[in-house]
Amino acid sequence: MKKFPIYTYITLAILVASCTEKIELDLDTSSVKLVVEGNLTDQPGAHLIRIGQTAPYYAEGRLPAVTGARVTLTDGDTIITLSEQQPGDYFTPDLFAGIPGHTYTLQIELDEAIDGRKRYTAVAPMPLKTVTDSTAVKYEPDMFRGGWQIRWFAQDPPGYNAYLFRAWQNGVLVTDSLTRWTAFDDEFFNGNYTMGIGVLFFFKQRDQVINPGDTITLEVCDVTDDYQWFIQNLKNEVQPRNPLFAPPPANVPGNISDGAIGYFAAYPVQMVTTIYR
Repeated sequence: MKKFPIYTYITLAILVASCTEKIELDLDTSSVKLVVEGNLTDQPGAHLIRIGQTAPYYAEGRLPAVTGARVTLTDGDTIITLSEQQPGDYFTPDLFAGIPGHTYTLQIELDEAIDGRKRYTAVAPMPLKTVTDSTAVKYEPDMFRGGWQIRWFAQDPPGYNAYLFRAWQNGVLVTDSLTRWTAFDDEFFNGNYTMGIGVLFFFKQRDQVINPGDTITLEVCDVTDDYQWFIQNLKNEVQPRNPLFAPPPANVPGNISDGAIGYFAAYPVQMVTTIYR
């Protein structure tokens, strides 16, 4: 067996030991940005726009709320004012609904400037609605040691279209986190019938089980290309990093003006239900 000089082993020992040394990073906390999260659908209701600001890297809990802002929403014909019902949570009037084909502009005016600015805007077109025929559940025994796919049957319109999917199981939202949402465009079925393409997946090994008799409701949202990519990029950022020394996460570009972070989206929604047999 080939032998190595003793200093080689000493060097290796030093390198291994150095990997366990605790490093305190002096992170810059001086740059504060506005953060906006919210959406408008064509379903009547009080739609939420959440407004906050960035916090230091080591801060815990919800981002600091931005209170006392004047928040309005307009489609060019009508304008509504949102009310702050909890700190940083601004709601449209009850039973307000967006209209597919209209473009909505969100305007935010702050009492105190953030990052040197008091006024921010976001523009969100609401796409037209793609009519969904039905949904179905199919068990796949060979899919990651057993799993179920939620299938989507619809006629995709001509031209570019993008979609967001979420699901309920027995009336409970099971895609309750970003990691379980699905968003994609119609690249592989543009202008054609979807033929029951799988859009959401449940896996036994993750304790995501669908039992006979369960009611599954699929939520289908027609979204813009920009919002579809925002979701995709955001999901990539929250995934575990591999290898260990991969580049650090970065803020995903949104549609809020003047360097603010986040996204205001507008989209129509459809719900289709099936019972798993």
